[in-house]
Parts: sequence; structure tokens; C-alpha cells
Amino acid sequence: MKGAIEILVVGGGPAGSVAAVLLHRLGFQVRLIEASDQPRPHIGEAISLGVHRHLTNLGLGEALDRAGCRLFDEYDEQWEQAEASVRKAPPGSATIDRARFDAAFWNLCRDAGVEVHLGQQVERVVRQVSGGWNVRTVGGERHDATFLIDATGRRSLLPRARRACGPRTLALYGYWRGEGLPVRPHIAAGASCWTWGAPVDGLGFNAILFVDRHALAEHGPDVREAYTRGLAKTGLLSLLASRSNCSVVSACDASAWLDDEACGLDFIKIGEAAQSLDPLASMGVQKAIQSARSAAVIVNTLLRRPDAQSIAQAYYQDLLERSAQVHRRATAEIYARSRFAEMSFWQARCDGADAGIKMREPASLSFSSTASVNLDMSRLGEHPCLCGDYVELRPAVLAGSEREPVAFLGDATVAGIVAAVRSSATWGALRASLALTHDATTADRICAWLVHNEILYVGAPG
Repeated sequence: MKGAIEILVVGGGPAGSVAAVLLHRLGFQVRLIEASDQPRPHIGEAISLGVHRHLTNLGLGEALDRAGCRLFDEYDEQWEQAEASVRKAPPGSATIDRARFDAAFWNLCRDAGVEVHLGQQVERVVRQVSGGWNVRTVGGERHDATFLIDATGRRSLLPRARRACGPRTLALYGYWRGEGLPVRPHIAAGASCWTWGAPVDGLGFNAILFVDRHALAEHGPDVREAYTRGLAKTGLLSLLASRSNCSVVSACDASAWLDDEACGLDFIKIGEAAQSLDPLASMGVQKAIQSARSAAVIVNTLLRRPDAQSIAQAYYQDLLERSAQVHRRATAEIYARSRFAEMSFWQARCDGADAGIKMREPASLSFSSTASVNLDMSRLGEHPCLCGDYVELRPAVLAGSEREPVAFLGDATVAGIVAAVRSSATWGALRASLALTHDATTADRICAWLVHNEILYVGAPG
């Protein structure tokens, strides 16, 4: 039996590793156990600028360097038109070797002081009547812990309470090697499927086919045949098959869902154990890291501020719900732009494209200094917010299409901003009031944010 520990993290992917490091920094005894005893390849290689920023801010940016990060600034698209066109990629778009990425995190965890145990496949999890957890592994090891973090991905360690956030989707994927492979990522639509492919450093070209789980039979009687037929329907196969060889074709679930019981007083599910996004978002790694950052604050609050446990749990579940809604709307709008949008496969994924609150175009800030100012009071209230290392109830405004509570704008509190607005009758008076405690540039930025998010109305009735 291993010695008892405060926090046991099960799963050594990006979510589990980042959570382990952050909680160790907060002063907890943390142990991470991972089923694999060596790095293993798996899909999820696409990353965005958000991953770079999060890891750099956390001081973990070297994980990207160790993972063969391959940046690209363009990609090929066959989505709205049958002919491929070259598009500009969002800044920071890249692919990584996930096996090397995960291994880099294991080393960073060790360097940070986290206990890391590899090759520890969990056989049984028992919640003790007296409190805490007992986790037994296939090899007979026993781990006792006060708090359990489930970072085991889609398979999940703890009982599931999952709710679908879109159609059931299956991903079929393989790695292609040879001469003349595409040097840029490629996304393409077919009548009943879509594909995404990208070069991955050291692995070749990873081509993924996404199909309805229940409709797989129409593509072929076996996985490999279904895979090649699907790639042919989108046109990607013609770029691959004549000059390269494909690895074994694998399949995995790629459906979007969230878990309605993702947090309790002595456990939390993070990463894909808590929520899975539509693969079109290409946000798996970024979402895992964001989930881990939030979870560290949630766990710290649960264990060190018992009086705030209920708001911490509510905050986390609401965070997952808002994330599911915003991603559902965003991906639905992209699916709706496909040239096959009238087909049943696409119709199921377009649902919600027109839902949600549409942000108006940014308003001009060239207002008269004597124009009146009014707050939308329905957007103000006390909400659970991440405040440093804890979740706290704070005066906040609900911003964005997902109505996320915002308690701070930079170093300015919403409470202070609201007080400034209430004491100012005009646009000029408000800017002057904010400039007393912030520089003029910051005051203007605060005003612009309030106007653009339709929280502050200038020259409009209250």
C-alpha cells in the first residue's frame, strides 16, 4: 500500500497533469497515477493559440517544445465549395505528438514535486464510509486519498451522468506515410461525413473521418473499408492513397456530451471525464487545460473553505453547462455553412446555429460627453466567480453569448465600476470618475467593454 495522500489524480493526460501541478503549488500532497507505463499515441494533436498561452502562463511551455510542436499558418478547405481553397489559419495553430506531449507533462509533474506512478491501471474504486477513497490497481497497489480527481478521459473512472450535446459521432483515423503527402492541414465535407487531416511531426499525416455512429454500415462492412470510402467521399483520399501507406485504422467515440454530476465534496471530474466537445472545435487540449485550471481552484475551495463548498460545486457545473452551450452554437454555425447542409447528417449538427444571443456590431465610442449613461441592471448580481485561489460570491456582470459572470476587468472590480456608473450621469463624468482610480487608457477600455457587451447604454433610457 502506498502512503495515504491528500489528493489522488487518476489519469496523466494534459488535464490530470496540469491539475496535479497546480494543486501541488497550492500546498497539497498530490499523487498522479497513470495506466500506461510509457507514452502512447492517440488522436487530439491539433492545438490552438490558447494552449500556448495557458501553458506559458503556467510556466509549462516547455511541454510544447518537447512534443514536436509543428506550427502552420495555412490550411486547405473543401467545405462550402467542391474545390479546395487555401485559408489563413488562426494564429498559434499547430499539431503535436500527443504521446511525447503527455510524457513531457509526466516529467514536469515530477520536477514540480508531484508523486508520479506509471503503469497503474485501476481495478477498483471504493468510497470509504468514514470519508476518503481507496483505489486499487491491477498489480495490487492500494492508494488511499482524501480527495479524488478523475482525469481518465471518455472512459471515466467514476459513475457517469452524461447528457448528449449533439449527435452520436464516431472518429475513424489512421496515419499515412510516404512521399508527396499534404504539407498543410486539410478539412473537407462529404454528404454524410467530414474529414480533418494534418501532418504530425514524426508520425506522418493523420487523417480522421467523422461519421454518424449508427450510420457506419453504409460506408462499408469493416472499419478500414468504411474509412477509405469516407475519405473518398470528401476528396481527401485522392491526396493520400496513390503515394503513401496507411497504418492500422482505429475507431473511437467523438460525440459531444457533458456530465451532470462532475463535482462533489470529495471528487471532481476534469477534461473529457467531465465534458467532451464536438471535434469540429479542435479544442480538446485547450479545454483540458482550462478544465484543470478551474478544477484546481474548485478543489482548493472545497478542501479549505467548507462554507463555500456549495458555491464552488455550482460554479463548476455552471461552467461546464455554459461551455457546452457556446461550443454547440459555434460548431452548429460552421456545420450550417457546409455545401451539404441540407443532408440529414448535417441537419442534425446544424441544430442551434441560430440559437443564442447575437452580439451587435461594436458601437462607436464617439459619444458626446453630455450623453446620459445607464446600466442594464438585469445583468448585474452576485455570482460565484474565480477569485485568485478560491471561488467566491462577488458582484458580477453576465457577459458574452454564454452569459459568463465577470467580477474583474483587469484590476478593476465590477463593484467599483458599478459605483462609478451610478455616481455619473453622463459619458464624460463616467470616464472622469474611472480615470481617478485608473489611467485614462484603462478607463476607456473599461467603458468600451461595457458598451460592446451591451451592459452600458449611452444616450439610451434606463
